[in-house]
Amino acid sequence: AMKFNEALGTAIRRSRSSQAMTLRELSARSYVSMGHLSDVENGKKEASSICIESLALGLGLPSYELIIEAGYLMSEFVVPDTAADLLSGHLKIY
Repeated sequence: AMKFNEALGTAIRRSRSSQAMTLRELSARSYVSMGHLSDVENGKKEASSICIESLALGLGLPSYELIIEAGYLMSEFVVPDTAADLLSGHLKIY
């Protein structure tokens, strides 16, 4: 299973990429240096709670969304794409 810092980095990168936001843009919006942001996204450094809050704000999300996404990644569950997928009961566990 993925470690928390790796899962959180993946969640941040996915959210940033889905918004077509560059590393530089998120860095500027969140007041987190590009170097530190890159290390967090790549799972090389752990993010403090203040850093997570800042990044979430820069992404326009509540911080718990990043944490929940990281939790799903760590649990190896497939995150459903839609509510219908969730209700269909076809979630897969690897």
